[in-house]
Amino acid sequence: MKHLHTENFEDTISQEEGVFAIKFFSPTCGPCQTMVSVFEALDENNPKLNVYEVDTMVSPELASHFGVRGVPFTVFCENRLVLYEFTGVTPLRDLQYVVDNIDDPHFRETGQFKTKETKKTWWFEITISCIVMIFLSALIFL
Repeated sequence: MKHLHTENFEDTISQEEGVFAIKFFSPTCGPCQTMVSVFEALDENNPKLNVYEVDTMVSPELASHFGVRGVPFTVFCENRLVLYEFTGVTPLRDLQYVVDNIDDPHFRETGQFKTKETKKTWWFEITISCIVMIFLSALIFL
């Protein structure tokens, strides 16, 4: 992971092509320490994705610029546009999902990932209806 700070931010980001991630952290933050291995795995699994890190105690201006209200905080960016963000401890699978689906046309249009539509089954409703009918039939015949 590459370190970003106020002095090298403009030069580094202006050379960036495509999607990249920025991890905001604080060395005194326990949850940030748990995210170290997650970001190492994300970086290792995605060699084309540049992952940067910003120490909010060293560069509070960058944290303010990105609207960081708590750490760990992760943003996925393209050019100078923030595409998606996470606050707090985030599982690798969620970060990887964003990387894998960032070019989805629905996401690019709406800013939200498409959720799978589940097929409605009527088994529960049919079962309850049968139980009610049996109960009513039993009341009628008693």
